[in-house]
Amino acid sequence: MALINCSECKQEISSKADKCPYCGNKMKKGGFGCGTFILIGIICFVGFYIVGSNSESSSVITDEQTYSQSWRSPRGTEFTEIGRIIVSNGIKVCGEYYIKEIEDKEYVIACSSDGSSWDYFVVYTRLDKIYRANEEMESKLHPPR
Repeated sequence: MALINCSECKQEISSKADKCPYCGNKMKKGGFGCGTFILIGIICFVGFYIVGSNSESSSVITDEQTYSQSWRSPRGTEFTEIGRIIVSNGIKVCGEYYIKEIEDKEYVIACSSDGSSWDYFVVYTRLDKIYRANEEMESKLHPPR
């Protein structure tokens, strides 16, 4: 317990007192402590993380290197991982497909059922997710052939 001065009569009183025993002035409690600010920070961080992770389907890949790199055939486990995601999502336009690797386990894919018209998707094999590329991304992508 610490002693503080009453804001009205300036007498020393306990910091735990609800009101001053000398003048009856109601004491204000300390407000927010460090724990409150840490909790608010954690809640904000989690909220931003959730919003960020749910916005993958609507975001545009801004890394210009992704758009400028050449298409390539999937290799190794990429073929089976991406193929499984395509099939499990019922995507039927991928008779053949080519990829551009954005990051490890993240790809832009170009799919075609006839070799001349192409549909573009973003695949996250680590998350087992696939999203159709939006119009802005499609405008930056060029067919593999």
